[in-house]
Amino acid sequence: MPEPTKWLALARYFGANVLFGAGIFFHAFLYNFYLDALGLSEAVMGAAQAALTAGSVLALLPAGRMVDRIGARRTLFVSAIVNAAGLIVSALAARPGTVYAASLLAGLGVGAWRVCLAPLLMQLTVGRVRSRAFSWNVGLLVGSGGIWIALAGAAPAWLTDVIGLSQLGAIRVALLVGVAGTVLSIPLYLLIRPDVDVTQASGEAIDRGSHSDSAAPSVPPLPLRHVVVLVGFVALWMTGPALVAPFFNIFFARRFAMPIEQVGLIFAVAHGVTALVIFWSGELAARFGPHRVLGMWTLLFGPVLLGLAGGQVLALAVALYLVQGIVPPATNPLIDQILLERAAPDRRGTVSSLRNVATEGSAIWGAAVGGVMLNASSFPVLFATAGGLGMMAAVSLILALRRSRAR
Repeated sequence: MPEPTKWLALARYFGANVLFGAGIFFHAFLYNFYLDALGLSEAVMGAAQAALTAGSVLALLPAGRMVDRIGARRTLFVSAIVNAAGLIVSALAARPGTVYAASLLAGLGVGAWRVCLAPLLMQLTVGRVRSRAFSWNVGLLVGSGGIWIALAGAAPAWLTDVIGLSQLGAIRVALLVGVAGTVLSIPLYLLIRPDVDVTQASGEAIDRGSHSDSAAPSVPPLPLRHVVVLVGFVALWMTGPALVAPFFNIFFARRFAMPIEQVGLIFAVAHGVTALVIFWSGELAARFGPHRVLGMWTLLFGPVLLGLAGGQVLALAVALYLVQGIVPPATNPLIDQILLERAAPDRRGTVSSLRNVATEGSAIWGAAVGGVMLNASSFPVLFATAGGLGMMAAVSLILALRRSRAR
């Protein structure tokens, strides 16, 4: 029998997420330029980014509770409104206090949005489609993010040359254009109707004849405390990539004396390649199961970083950078699917929020420690440390997940 996937709702889900991302990516690329045009200092720029991150972290646990109480779709609708409001105020703010408050508000919306994505996707998909859809969502966000950033970079110059706006006015209008995408996502979220949780559909929920190793509905959910332990192993795994992710721009500039525009070109190519590979990863997960594909990706990260630690050739360094950059976004949807399939349906919001806490926590901790290590040593030492930690964490995560499946 055909899987009871809600295809129209799934299309609306993907479309709404791509539109929602417009505001985020426009803001991420343009906001420091906006603050600079206002004559505000780098300290204000850093504080605004910190406020955005703080808002995202503060929203994670409350959003999980909201998902479990009122549902993922309603919480997603609220988060989109909050984020859009914060981004609109950010584009109009001219004083540091207002900038910080608006950034905090926008961060609250982003954090809640992240928590809602996986639980809602669980309601819309089953079986092989689920494995594909989790990766499709990340691939679409990464790919469309590259497009939004390109548009954000081109918009101010066009608004200045063609319409005659000032630099400040052009950047402000461009920011509001990005927010328009987020606003347009709100009615699409309202139109998503996951009336029945398809993970509970008898007989059709998992295709037993497929190669998928997804948890079946007959498998009892893990107690929340066991899921929390798994999230801890996920956080350990994510620390390795977090140690190095913030420093690749200066790595290429310092190690190979590359100009900024060439580094930017490498990053742009990485966006496109990553999006394509994530789609392929989703197909592998649909055919062979998310556990096997997750194991493949996590075990790949450590050797690649060790290769970067000793690499002296630019072409090899670029290739290894592209590979390691694919691993975190490829593993994230697989981890989301595995954790939420083993969580009780009325605890998925809580589990999603905890998983996002692990993401944010490892990013903050890893970036801070990575910066200290790089300041005290060198890129080879940093890469070798991240690679060694990644190998250990990958094995630990695989064993923990395997043990959880045996319960």
